[in-house]
Order: sequence, then C-alpha cells, then structure tokens
Amino acid sequence: MKSTSIRWSAVAAIAASALAVSACAGTAPEASDGEGISGTISLMSYTSIWQEAYQEAVLDPFLEENPGVTVNYLSKRTSAEMLSALQAEKDRPATDVAIMDSTVSASANAQGLFQKFDESEVPNLANVKDEFLDPEGYGPYVMLDAIALLYDTERIDTAPDSWTELWNSDYKGQLNITAPPALGGVALTAITSEMKGEDYTESIDKAVAELQELAPSVQTWAPNPDEYQNIISGQTIMGMGPSARAQYYTDQVDGKLGIVFPEEGTTYQINTINLVEGAPNSEAAKALIDYALTPEAQAAFAERLFYAPAVDVDLPADVADRVVPTDGSLKIIDLDNDFLQTARDEWTDIWKREIIGG
Repeated sequence: MKSTSIRWSAVAAIAASALAVSACAGTAPEASDGEGISGTISLMSYTSIWQEAYQEAVLDPFLEENPGVTVNYLSKRTSAEMLSALQAEKDRPATDVAIMDSTVSASANAQGLFQKFDESEVPNLANVKDEFLDPEGYGPYVMLDAIALLYDTERIDTAPDSWTELWNSDYKGQLNITAPPALGGVALTAITSEMKGEDYTESIDKAVAELQELAPSVQTWAPNPDEYQNIISGQTIMGMGPSARAQYYTDQVDGKLGIVFPEEGTTYQINTINLVEGAPNSEAAKALIDYALTPEAQAAFAERLFYAPAVDVDLPADVADRVVPTDGSLKIIDLDNDFLQTARDEWTDIWKREIIGG
C-alpha cells in the first residue's frame, strides 16, 4: 500500500495543566535520610528542540515535585557522541542518566557503561510494555519513532512512495543523508539491503554497490544544522530522518516539509533511558527515570514532540494520529542491536572508504 504525504495543521499548544503532573504510579526512591531526594542529576541526551521539549514536558514537572533536585543537562547531537563521552568518563563517571538510541545503548550495556535496575528501585518500570523492556534488566525503551523519507512539498508535487526515489536522477546533488555512525546511515544501509534481497547481518555488498550509485546525488552527508532545516531552507529537496521531529517542524512551516513511510518499510528509532554505572547521584537518577516512565510524563512528551510512548496512555486523537504506530500496522525492518554492536564501526569505515570517499 502506498504511503501518502503526512500533512496536518498545527496542534494546539499543550496546556499548562497538562504539565502539572499528579503523583507517580509508584513510590519514587528516597535518599537514606528519609527527607526525599536531593542534589544534582546529570542527564545526557539530545540537543535542540528535543532538549526544549523534554525540559518542558518531563524535567520541569519532575523538578516541581522534587524541589531539592537540580538537573544538569548535557546536550549531544547524536547517540554516537553520547557513547564517546560516556566511554571517556568510564573510570570516573560524571553522568547519571543517558537517553539515547537503542542501537547505541546496546553497545554501552555490553561495555559496562550502564547498570541494571528493577521495579524495586524504579517502580514505574511496571508501566512499560513487556516488549519494550530489556530482557537483561538494563534501561527500557522510553519512547519510539521511525525513520521517514522527507521531501520539499513545494518542489515535489506527488508524495514519493518508495525509497528508490532517492536514486531519481531529477534530484541529483539535492539530497541530504546522515552517514554512519549516525542512525540515519545505519538505517539506510539496512533498508537498502532489504530492497536488494540481502540479509544485512550476512553481507552488505549489494547495499554498498547501490549506495555508491546514490552518492553523486548527495549534497551533504552531515546536514547542518539538521536534516529538516536543509530541506525547509531549500538547500536540499529530499532526505531522511526521524519522523517525530519532522512532525514538529512541518507545523512551523505550514506543511512545506513532507513526511512519508515508503512501501518497502522502515526502521524504528527507539530511545532507551539508562542508569550510568557508578552514577554520582544514583538515588536521584532512579527517581528521574521513575518519573519519566509515568503515563503523565509519557503523554506530555508525546504531545510536545510526537514520540510514541513506551507505556499505555490515552493520547488526544490529533496527537495519536501523528506518532509512529507500534501496533504492527507499519512495516518495520528490524535493526539487530546485538549485531550492530560490532558492525556499526565496520559499516562506518565502509561508508567513509567506499561510498562517501569512493
């Protein structure tokens, strides 16, 4: 079934009352003195509009409920940047909580950068859907999105329904693609392998050959300031990126940014919320994670930035229609996180050598 352009009018701003969150479903961890949590939590996650949305929808209500706590937000552009920062501080951790892409957090788990926790420490872990829990007890999914094909609706009249439109010679030199180790390039590798009938866990030879054909059409492999603004500004005409932020931006530009999920399928972009091994303020960090997994916090962030919640919540219809479906209705090409722990660096080298540099 062909995808159609996803264009909506702007949703109403979130009412202040939606952010005044009621008590959590479970009891938040307390400091040993029994007077509640206190101190500074260092949270590492994404920058720009993601940071603004998370501050307003989750952090501000959490801080209102916990006046003895402050949050030091450590902003990074990508999960790969977060992983590098956490590796650098492994012997002397300065970060308490990290929210990052699941393909990267799996590697962090394997490296011992994150620690396991359960419902006795984070009661609202019970809210998370079973399929979104880590089987080994590491940080669960906290929100979900998917990679979309993005295009300029003012210059492309008909919504593209296939990833093959990236190879359309009409758009030569007008594409923006985010290269590995960023998720966009990893996802495009898996998607291209799928289109060529290849199992990417066995070989990406066919995908690489196809991506070499795509390379001359790409204007930039590192969209600046991001993959959305390049299209909005007219610098490029088509690209790819996570849908949720695109939903936000398309409201700001009256639908100029088109968003589609092509018929060949796409990959999820999943964020996990993680407790750093040796976190300086572990108890307060667990309380923040606990709050982030409440239905109230999950709904508030979905309304603010259109990420699908990891817990069961009732979203307004105009929001529910714009978050990525997690009910099986969207064709998903699975990203094997265990495989990508080792393959990501290899794929990055192949891209640099044979696709970008070839």
